[in-house]
Amino acid sequence: MIRSRKLLQLAVLAALTGCAVTQAESPPPVSPSATTRATATSVADPGGEITEYENLAYGPADPGNLLDLYVPDVAGDAQLPLLIWHSGSGWESNDVKDAGGEVVVVEEFTARGYAVASISIRSSSDARFPAQGFDVRAAIRYLRENAATYGIDPGRFAFMGDSSGGWTTAFAATTSDTRALEGETGVDGISSAVQVAVAFFPATDFLSIDEFAVANDLPMDDEIYPFDSPMSLVGILVHCPGEGPREGPPDPEALVSIKKCPDETEKADPASYIDGAEVPIWLLHGLADPIVPFNQSQLIYDATTAAGNEARLTLVPSAGHERDDIIEAEEATTWATNRDRRETKTVGAGPSWDDIADFIHATLERAR
Repeated sequence: MIRSRKLLQLAVLAALTGCAVTQAESPPPVSPSATTRATATSVADPGGEITEYENLAYGPADPGNLLDLYVPDVAGDAQLPLLIWHSGSGWESNDVKDAGGEVVVVEEFTARGYAVASISIRSSSDARFPAQGFDVRAAIRYLRENAATYGIDPGRFAFMGDSSGGWTTAFAATTSDTRALEGETGVDGISSAVQVAVAFFPATDFLSIDEFAVANDLPMDDEIYPFDSPMSLVGILVHCPGEGPREGPPDPEALVSIKKCPDETEKADPASYIDGAEVPIWLLHGLADPIVPFNQSQLIYDATTAAGNEARLTLVPSAGHERDDIIEAEEATTWATNRDRRETKTVGAGPSWDDIADFIHATLERAR
């Protein structure tokens, strides 16, 4: 288990708009592999027209394997970079692609010339881990395979999400250098990689959460904790031996604590896949988060930078478990480690969407 180099230091530190939508007259071609439910619509936007492709199927689960794709109308025939977004739900929902968390992300990044995909994955009641990790990677492969259809650059993929969507983001990032995971099917030579990631308050090392929260007297939500309870969010996500089938709703009587299956639980930790060169990642977390303690982002930052990778970590003293608490917060501290393992520390306001877009853009430009 990876332990933080700075947790004590950081513990001390702890003191949409709506758019009019109209049916397009003649939708652009959709890949034959897309579900027949898929439709294209045009969304009015001050910077130009955005075409939305709804309910594209990247896998067989419905609605768990559907995504919506937003493509801005830009001059010329340049291929667009892609930002993939996943809204968190504690792994409880299989239909979050249009739950609302994507609205600001779509607005911010389509205005900057990005295509944006908002994805759903199977819930923990549909199937237990690693189904969710497999889904994330399948969505990436689908979008890359069909990139030419939508005018997307297959070599410039970014991933972003919050909460369990932050976990999704970290998992996509740290498994980007893995062609196929154990038990993963449908990998046919198309890469599952992204080139950069931005994760808001992800849960990562499930086995350390309760211990860290208690040791640092953090104000954790009684409806969520303890995480090592058999019926907790991660207790339902992680499949321990003897708990019955992986598919379908789990039997509450059969569930056990994740402490009973540490090996299976560790496989759900994105840090366990860090073994060398990894994609740059920016982790953002509130010190007052009552759902996921801030050490979860710290552990990923420490692990990837220790392996010689580029990463950033932003901690916001006043922020809870909300993205808006972090963006342009009055006070924040950001640690940044470059590829030469040089770390800088900046104290100031929380990052803006411009700051996050600049980080993504700079990394994707290097990937060209």
